Amino acid sequence: MEDTDRQSPPVEHDTAQTPRIRTIDPSEAVTGVAIVLGILGGAIGVVSTLFLSGASSVGSWIAYCLIAALAGGSAGIVVGGMFGAIFAVTRGITVPARSDRQG
Repeated sequence: MEDTDRQSPPVEHDTAQTPRIRTIDPSEAVTGVAIVLGILGGAIGVVSTLFLSGASSVGSWIAYCLIAALAGGSAGIVVGGMFGAIFAVTRGITVPARSDRQG
């Protein structure tokens, strides 16, 4: 299939005088914070299960730790995604709509 989008030629900038502005892509912020808090939540789930569980055998401790890691990890991913989205919206730059689109 042929690419019909028009692309403008690259604009030459003098890098010595142009300050660099770092923008945060919202998807990167959401993914990064979700991964970090997911790992942290899973670790907290396992540690709290080891200390608070009244398991009678090693097999039940392993099962409890697995369940706690999945629960803590998924909770961390959800909370991390929410915080990442908040960070991205408050620090991100809104891209203006393209005026050359027809629709």
